[in-house]
Amino acid sequence: MEHNKVKNIHWFPGHMKKASNLISEKLKLVDFVIVLLDSRIPLSSYNPYLMEIIKDKKKVFLLSKKDLSDENESKKWENYLTKNNDLAMVVDLKNQKIVNDILSLINVYIDEKKEKYLKKGIKNISIRAMVVGIPNVGKSTFINLMAKKSIAIAKNEPGVTKAIRWIKVNKNFEIMDTPGILFPQFKDKKSAINLALLGTIKEDILPLDEIFEYLINFIKKYYLIDFNSRYKYEFKVSDDNNFILETIGRKRGFLNKDNDVDITKTIKVILNEFRNGIIGRFTIERVEDANI
Repeated sequence: MEHNKVKNIHWFPGHMKKASNLISEKLKLVDFVIVLLDSRIPLSSYNPYLMEIIKDKKKVFLLSKKDLSDENESKKWENYLTKNNDLAMVVDLKNQKIVNDILSLINVYIDEKKEKYLKKGIKNISIRAMVVGIPNVGKSTFINLMAKKSIAIAKNEPGVTKAIRWIKVNKNFEIMDTPGILFPQFKDKKSAINLALLGTIKEDILPLDEIFEYLINFIKKYYLIDFNSRYKYEFKVSDDNNFILETIGRKRGFLNKDNDVDITKTIKVILNEFRNGIIGRFTIERVEDANI
């Protein structure tokens, strides 16, 4: 499958344009930026458009969905993202105990500001951070976790948060919630497929069979053992992808009235099981391919 530049894939609703302008405007009010990435697709969830807006601000990269990604690959990404003296941590935002680990990490920046102001004789200071990321990467879950209450709607779908607001974490630390912002236009078809594959954008933005083909080729290369374990069949790398699809469909009983495999249903079930970690823990993008 070719992954050339795709000029006809656009995903930039009006509220995203408005939000990007507000983020640029409010950036001067914060000490650093917390960037949420999906640990399974750190490259595709790293928005160059957004990074250009926040520019030279200090960053804390939180690679979410730790429970769904390949642990070894996630560690590599964690190390890679600290190369510019930024901070990075792979996190499971469903684990409430992670709050203390996150606060310990960002204390590096907080302590820097405290030390700076103490030299001026100022003891009581306020630390502010902006939280940014593409849709469906876990921002609302992170906000609720840090606030220790449900103040942001957390759904497994894009475009839920549409306004900027401040949330108090403790008496000296506030975070600014922002809407998820995607690229004005996808230049790389591979990134678009990765985002559709994980539900960050609607999967119908691309042909379903194309997404499936991409997924199976990826699984064959890196995680065929996990795949075979889930579907209880010894598929081989050399197996035709249509054969794999037909076999799983028949084993699951996804047949139409003519006893043919319901291709669409079978693909959707496999995609859903992959997306939700039922097949196993996967990292689609590798540090070796990093260009950020």
